[in-house]
Amino acid sequence: MKKSIWRQCTSKRRYKDEHTANHYRKMFERERGKELDYYWCVYCEGYHLTSSKSFLEEKYLLVHEF
Repeated sequence: MKKSIWRQCTSKRRYKDEHTANHYRKMFERERGKELDYYWCVYCEGYHLTSSKSFLEEKYLLVHEF
C-alpha cells in the first residue's frame, strides 16, 4: 500500500462495522447539521465517514439508476 493512502486512512476514525458507522453518521449529522455518509475502506477493512459532495452524489446516482 502506498504511504500516502495509508496516512489518509490512519488519520480518519475507523468504524468496525456498518451499524456503528451509521450510528455515528446520524449523531454527527444532528450535531453538526452537515450531511454525511460512510464507506468501506479496502485498506483498513473498516468504515470511514465522509462529507465529500462528489462521493455523496455518486452514491445517490448509483442507488437511483435502477
